[in-house]
Amino acid sequence: HYDLRLEMDGVLKSWAVTKGPSLNPDDKRLAVHVEDHPLDYGGFEGTIPKGQYGAGAVIVWDRGSWNPVADPDRGYAKGHLEFELSGEKLSGRWHLVRMRGKPGEKRENWLLIKGDDAAARAEGDPDILEQRPESVKTGRMVEDVAKGDVAPKTRALKASPLAPRAKKAALPEFVEPALATLRAAPPTGAQWLHEIKFDGYRLQARIDGSDIRLLTRSGLDWTDRFGAGIVDALRALPAETALLDGELVVETGNGASDFPTLQADLSKGRDDRFLLYVFDLLYLDGYDLRKAPLSDRKAALKKLLDAAPATLRYSDHFDESGALVLRHACRLSLEGIVSKQ
Repeated sequence: HYDLRLEMDGVLKSWAVTKGPSLNPDDKRLAVHVEDHPLDYGGFEGTIPKGQYGAGAVIVWDRGSWNPVADPDRGYAKGHLEFELSGEKLSGRWHLVRMRGKPGEKRENWLLIKGDDAAARAEGDPDILEQRPESVKTGRMVEDVAKGDVAPKTRALKASPLAPRAKKAALPEFVEPALATLRAAPPTGAQWLHEIKFDGYRLQARIDGSDIRLLTRSGLDWTDRFGAGIVDALRALPAETALLDGELVVETGNGASDFPTLQADLSKGRDDRFLLYVFDLLYLDGYDLRKAPLSDRKAALKKLLDAAPATLRYSDHFDESGALVLRHACRLSLEGIVSKQ
């Protein structure tokens, strides 16, 4: 089936459109209102594990913007949303109309109806679903995702510009991570950069073609524990081989990472809130980068993550004094800071 998602009030209001949208105004399509989804879900493309809502292969069939014709909150409450779509496949005026429910019926049925305008089609005209079945994000079909076919990659960068400190080498199985030591005060000097400390699981993401592994700081393979979202996001990066150092977290309402909430989500099998903050790039496409300056590695990492899905975050650093960064971290009730040379 197809899912229509409209951003409202900080979430994605969602309708399951069984037969998909039609450009014929006379062809009213059933749209079952389902639970709200987080905004990050809007760009997800991959496989949802069995047992979870919407299990199976997912592609981004269309994307764009929507503009309500009238007050969307009022229209949503009354059961008639009228809006304009500006997508890569769908455009023009559309209506979502709530149907009167039958006694005892739990599900909320709406109708998705195309407005009669220049973007509309008449009966007998080509079906947009048959004309354009591919993902607007990767060009893949649903069947490609189901088979595990990897999205085509365009190299975003090469490691060789980090030479002469970058060394051509085979992709390591695992690199012993550098661990922080506790200090009473942050170090001083221009040779230090300062990052926010996260409260989560330190992970090493190993990319070897379509094979993605998430390794703990002791080298244990925890890939299966974190669901498909992070793995699919890493698989979509423009790199054939890479080793990334980061921390997997769940954030609370104020944006701070929260380890007890992360543990609770893991125990419940919930993986929709996981974020991977990446702060170092150790290896990329045939080059070991560990001898290159940290500032150069982070610049390459930032470029690598430039168009990454929202579940992957670049952990930026601050060029201010460590004392100032620490004061701000304390004011925001963050875990702390990490200073690196």
